[in-house]
Amino acid sequence: MKILTIYYSKSGHTEELAKKIHEALGGDMASITAKKTYAVSYGMTVLQAGFDKLRSRRPDIEEIPYHLDDYDILILGAPTWYFTMAPAMQVFLDTHDFRGKKVYTFSTDGGQPKNTLSDFRKKLEEKGARVAGQFHVSYKKNNRLTGDEEIERWIEGLKEDAVR
Repeated sequence: MKILTIYYSKSGHTEELAKKIHEALGGDMASITAKKTYAVSYGMTVLQAGFDKLRSRRPDIEEIPYHLDDYDILILGAPTWYFTMAPAMQVFLDTHDFRGKKVYTFSTDGGQPKNTLSDFRKKLEEKGARVAGQFHVSYKKNNRLTGDEEIERWIEGLKEDAVR
């Protein structure tokens, strides 16, 4: 089974979790890069994302250096912005084909995961993926509220399921 972990991260929280998953499962890893620059502070970034959402504006993103057709399992991660996944991940989902893919999703949030995981599932299933598992990690500012044991347990379950 070929595995590709893809994530979007601004503060580094989502990237940190993506790296832990990648270390445990192997495969390849790619970061989604938005061509748009967001505000430095988390609060201003979320506000900016909210205004963009109201105006139906979405960022252009750089292409990742991998072809999804080459992979059996995809692991996708994004932070929660304005009650859903960051716009760069939304653009990624809208511009790729997920038919026949087994996908796991994870999110990080600074207060409320709200609709992020359900929005991930809905979009991926609309695009033909089978969502096999989901997980979220909560933060308050830079303090992670989700414990190491819970994260390790999910990654271990992901590892066991993904290699079957």
